[in-house]
Amino acid sequence: MSNQTVQRYDFAQRIYHWVNLGALLALLWTGLTIYDLKILEIRPFSSFATILIGDVYTPLMQNIHNTAAFVLLGSLIIHIIYDVGIKGIFWSELPSKGDLRAQNILAKNFLGVSKEYVKFPKYNIGQKMLHIGFAVVIVLIGATGFMMSANYRFLVPIWWLNIDFDFLFYWVRITHDILTFVLITMVTMHFYFGTRKENWPTFKSMITGKVPKDYQEKHFSSSEEPEIIPAPKEEG
Repeated sequence: MSNQTVQRYDFAQRIYHWVNLGALLALLWTGLTIYDLKILEIRPFSSFATILIGDVYTPLMQNIHNTAAFVLLGSLIIHIIYDVGIKGIFWSELPSKGDLRAQNILAKNFLGVSKEYVKFPKYNIGQKMLHIGFAVVIVLIGATGFMMSANYRFLVPIWWLNIDFDFLFYWVRITHDILTFVLITMVTMHFYFGTRKENWPTFKSMITGKVPKDYQEKHFSSSEEPEIIPAPKEEG
């Protein structure tokens, strides 16, 4: 195996990825603590908060939640500005027509139905869709969070309409909670696929910034479009 490596993520990309993760984990922990989630007659998040800060329902818990939300918002804004204005790679992270044509081949290969394979430029269509999903869900969670917060409610125009406050607040809270569990599912999926054996070099590159050159050539297309690898011919 060659010792040569190629750059996959630069320093800024790695920093905002881990900042995003830290903010998300803080949001999930504080949010589930405020929600007082109960699992098998145990409230793990509330119990941990009690051990850590001595109580659950304190202004500190809400302040941590709000601060993490603004950190995530700021990091995402920097992410977009950096990818669009500096790296110029924003649009390449969105699904292309080539991605859509290649998705069936990718699915069949993953399920073991076909040995035909697809090499994507940097991200496959599943990763791109998950990326978009994260953005949409986080924006909606943020919007509903602002609507529930007395400090920032004035920023949301819907509160200026003639709608019963209690009715609207109830459904905003339900939506916020459902989206939170959707986000937990997406984070779990991201972690699972990211740490699979075949993806381990890519996962490590989010720390080191680099992947082995032979791994890059084997798994990723050398162009901006997916590369179709025919199934190996059977001997005999």
